[in-house]
Amino acid sequence: MTLTTRVSAFFLGWLGLSLAGFAVVVYLVARAELYRRADDRLQATLDAVVVAADVEPEGIEWEAHERAVPRDDGPNAVVWLIAVPDGPVVDRSNPSAGDWLRTDPADTITDPTGAPWRVAGRRLDVRTPQSRPPDIRVMGDGAKRVVKYAALDISAAVPLTPIRSDLRRLAGLLGALMAGLWLTAALIGRWLCRRTLAPVTEMAASARRLVPTDPGERLAVRTTGDELEDLGRAFNGVLDRLAEAFERQRRFTGDAAHQLRTPLTAMSGQVEVALRRDRDGPEYRQALQVLGTELGRLRGVTEALLFLARADAESQAPPREELDLRVWVAKRVEEWRKEHPAGERITFAMDGEFVGRVRTHPELLAQLSGNLLDNAAKYGASSSHITVRLRTDGHEVGMEIEDTGPGIDPADLSHVFEPYFRSPTARAAGVPGVGLGLAVAKRIADALGARLTAESQPGRGSRFTVWFPAEPA
Repeated sequence: MTLTTRVSAFFLGWLGLSLAGFAVVVYLVARAELYRRADDRLQATLDAVVVAADVEPEGIEWEAHERAVPRDDGPNAVVWLIAVPDGPVVDRSNPSAGDWLRTDPADTITDPTGAPWRVAGRRLDVRTPQSRPPDIRVMGDGAKRVVKYAALDISAAVPLTPIRSDLRRLAGLLGALMAGLWLTAALIGRWLCRRTLAPVTEMAASARRLVPTDPGERLAVRTTGDELEDLGRAFNGVLDRLAEAFERQRRFTGDAAHQLRTPLTAMSGQVEVALRRDRDGPEYRQALQVLGTELGRLRGVTEALLFLARADAESQAPPREELDLRVWVAKRVEEWRKEHPAGERITFAMDGEFVGRVRTHPELLAQLSGNLLDNAAKYGASSSHITVRLRTDGHEVGMEIEDTGPGIDPADLSHVFEPYFRSPTARAAGVPGVGLGLAVAKRIADALGARLTAESQPGRGSRFTVWFPAEPA
C-alpha cells in the first residue's frame, strides 16, 4: 500500500466518522424539535378545549355548538375527542376522531388505517371522596335543558406521518450531502496527497538512477521550503560526503603510488648494489644506514598518507613538534637539490634577521614543501628560477616558494587546489601529472593549522606561500 493511499485512507476514515456523527446529531436535533412542536400543538389544543368547558362544583357543562374550539380538518390537523369515562362520546373535532382515541394514552398509537399519531390526554373531574354525583345529570327541560358531567376525558392526537416524512427527507438529504462531501474530499485529498508527495516520488526516481560510475549524480530536490526539501538536501549531503570519501580513496591511491615509489626505489637499488659482491663490515654498515634512513622516510610518508586517507571529521590533529623553520627549510632545500635534477635552479633566502619557530609535523611539512617544489620545477620552464624564501608578517611566519615560469591564468587560479584539476595550458603543453599535488598540499596545510595561498601573473611566474602562526622565541 502506497503512502498516498495510507494517508488518504486515514484522513478519509476520520472525515467519514465526523460527517456521520454530524449527520446523526443534526437528525436527532431535528427529530427532537419536530416532536417538541407536535407536543406543543397537543398541549395548546388540550388547553383550548379545557378552557372552553364550564367547570362548576355541581358538574361540567359542555355545549358543542357554543364552544369556540379548533376543529381543523386536514392531513396535519390536531384531532380531539371528549367522552365520559367508560361512557358515551360527548364531542369530537371531526369525524376522523374515532373511538381509537379513547385507548389508554400512550406516546404513539395507530388509527384503524395504520397511520401513527402522537397522543396526549387530560381528565376534568369535579367528584370528591365526599361527593360522588352521577356521571351524567340532566337539569331542566325543553330549551332550558342542561347536561352536567361529573368527569370528562379529553384526548388529542397529532399525526406523525408528516413528521416522519420530513425526517425521511432530512435523512436522505444528510446522507446525500455526507456522501458528496466525502467523495469530494476523497478526490481532492488524493490529488493533494499525490501533489504533496510528488517530491518524494521524484527523489525515489532519482535514487534509482544513481550509479557508482557517476558520483556527481544527486537527487532532484524541489524548492518547497518544507520537510521534504530538507530531507532531499540532507540525503544529497550524504551523497556529497560519500563522493568525497570515494574521491579521497582515489586520491590516496594516487598519492601512495607517487610518494612510496621514490624510497622503495632507493632501498631496492641499495640492496642490489650491496649484493653484487662480497663486502666488508663498514660497507655493509653503510648500506644498512642508508636503508635505515630510507625506511624512516618511508614510515613517515606512510603515516602522512594514512592521515590524508581519513575523513576530515574522523581524523585527529597530527602530533606536532616545535622546530626552527630556518634550519629545517635550509636542510630540506639542500636535500631536494641533491635528489632532483632541477636542484641547481633553487635559491634559499630569508627576509632580514629571520627568526621563526613553528609547531608542525615534520613529515607532513616535508610532503607539503616537496609537492610545491615539484610543482614549481615541473610546470616552470627548464631555465626558470625557483626561490624558497622565509618571511614574517605580523604574528605569522611564511614559507614562500616562487618560480619564474609561465604562470597561471587568472581564471584557473581559483581552481588549482581542487583535486584532479589541470589547466588547459598544462594539458596542451603535455606536462605529466594527475592534478593531485596542490590538492594534497592544501589538505596538509589545513591539517597543520596553516594557510596556503597562491599568487600568479601569466608570463611572470607563480608564488605559493604557507603561513604558520609564529611561536614565541
